[in-house]
Amino acid sequence: MTENFEISSLYPPPPPYYKFFTPSNVQKYNTLRKDGISDEEISQLHDLKFLVHPQHPEKEQYRSFGDLWWFEDKQIGLKESGIEQIYGDKDETTDNTSNSKKLNNDTNDEKEEDEMFTKLRIDELKKMTKSLLLNFLELVGIISKNPKLASKKIDNIRTILINIHHLLNSYRSHQSRETLILSLQKKLTETQENVLSIKNTCAQVESKLNLLEQKLANLQSSKLQKESDKKSFESNKKIYSVSESLRKEAIDAILKS
Repeated sequence: MTENFEISSLYPPPPPYYKFFTPSNVQKYNTLRKDGISDEEISQLHDLKFLVHPQHPEKEQYRSFGDLWWFEDKQIGLKESGIEQIYGDKDETTDNTSNSKKLNNDTNDEKEEDEMFTKLRIDELKKMTKSLLLNFLELVGIISKNPKLASKKIDNIRTILINIHHLLNSYRSHQSRETLILSLQKKLTETQENVLSIKNTCAQVESKLNLLEQKLANLQSSKLQKESDKKSFESNKKIYSVSESLRKEAIDAILKS
C-alpha cells in the first residue's frame, strides 16, 4: 500500500514582482527620476511600476492580526477607549495657566509647562487616591446594607483605578528619558574613570622610563670613567717603565759600589 506525501515548503515563496528588481530596471528608474519624471508616469510602465515607492497611508491606524495599531507611537486616551476621564488634560491646564503668564509677560517655556503639568498630575493622583478610599468605604457600607446596589459603586471604583493607572502610564516617557539620562551619566563616569586610570598608568610608565634612562646614563658615565682611568694608568705605566738592560746595569753599578 503506497502513501502519497505532499511536499510543502516551510516558508511561502517570494512574491513574483521581485523579478523586476534587476540592475537594469533600477538604473532606468533612477535615470527617469533624475530627468524629473513623476512616479505616476513611471508606474504606468510595466517593468518599472513595482519599483515606485508605495504612498503613505492616509489613516492614522492600521489593522494587524485583528487588532488596531497606531502608526505613531502614542498613548491612547481614555476617551478613545470608551472610558470616562475624571482628571483634566494637559491642554486644559496649559490654557488655564496661559492667561497668568501673559499678564506677567513670561515666555512659554516647555520646561516650566512640564513642571506645572507634573505638579497638577501629582495633585490629581492624590485626589483620585482619596476618592478611591472614600468609594471603597461607601462600598463596604452598601454591601452591609443592600448588596444588590453595589454594582454602581464597583463601576465607580473601576473607573477611578483605570484613571489612576492611565495617569501613571503617562510618566513612562519621562521615566524612559530619565533612565536613559542616568545610563548615559553612568557610562560617562565610567569612561572618565577609565581615562583617568589610563593617564595614571601612562604617568607611572613614563616615570619608570625616565628612571631607567637616568640609570643607563649613570652606567654609561661610570663606564667611560673606568675606561679613561684605565687608559691613564696604561699611559703612566709606559712612562715609568724601564727596560731590562738598564735595570741590570743599575743593579751591577750598585753592587760594584
